[in-house]
Amino acid sequence: MKYSYYPGCSLHTTAKEFDISTKVVMEELGIELRELEDWSCCGGSVAAGVSHDVGMALAARNVALAQKQNLDLLTSCSGCYNKSARALKALDNEAEKERITAILSEMGVSVSDYNIRVRNVVDVLANDVDIASRIKNPLTGLKVACYYGCLLTKPADITGWDSPVFPMSMDKLSQICGAEVVDFRSKTKCCGGPILVAKQDVAFDLTKNLLDEAKSLGADCIVLACPLCATNLELRQPDIEKKYNVSYNLPILYITEIIGLALGIKPGKLGINKHIVSPKSVLSKLGL
Repeated sequence: MKYSYYPGCSLHTTAKEFDISTKVVMEELGIELRELEDWSCCGGSVAAGVSHDVGMALAARNVALAQKQNLDLLTSCSGCYNKSARALKALDNEAEKERITAILSEMGVSVSDYNIRVRNVVDVLANDVDIASRIKNPLTGLKVACYYGCLLTKPADITGWDSPVFPMSMDKLSQICGAEVVDFRSKTKCCGGPILVAKQDVAFDLTKNLLDEAKSLGADCIVLACPLCATNLELRQPDIEKKYNVSYNLPILYITEIIGLALGIKPGKLGINKHIVSPKSVLSKLGL
């Protein structure tokens, strides 16, 4: 298998461990990632607030570049995935395609037909790869809470490979790796990331609710696939502890990291040392 790989902005900055672990795990599984040449920001949620068409065009630009390589576009970040998948669907609508194509033309990119797909790393790992036969270091005794957030599997007409209401792909991957998955009922609730700047108190409340539930279930860590969610749950964890006079010390890991550990890849090679909340408790439990 071979993909055009779109890391996006976060994986080159605040979520380098996600980028590193994605590349290492895919290489270990024999999947070739060809980083998309001259990729640009997908626009996230900001660009659409200024102009829907420009927001779509920013994401569509990367889709067009992948089409020129004639390779499906693979993203790790759930936000980049969602935006790119929306852009691809927009290009299938004649009215939207005409407007988006006009903007792309101004960007110096032009493609008439699109036959590629936009995939997320969780989708590929859960549905296209036999990981079970490659497990070398089962994560026995590790209890994980799988958190999907708002964008990874919603809405169904954009994603379609897992339930938008109660997804199970990361749960199943974690179980294949030998971990015990807790019944995390808040797995698709918002962490407050999009409103962190505008309404910090509300965002902190939403994040605290997730941390509280995971902790109450005895989870050793939260597993996810979204850099923005990771920022809230990990980077803001000390702030929340201070504000509410609570203690979590709960590691936040990317799904590719725990898969990598189960495949027998050394923690340092996966970039696990780059986390703000130390994952030493997780590694210690696994004897690593």
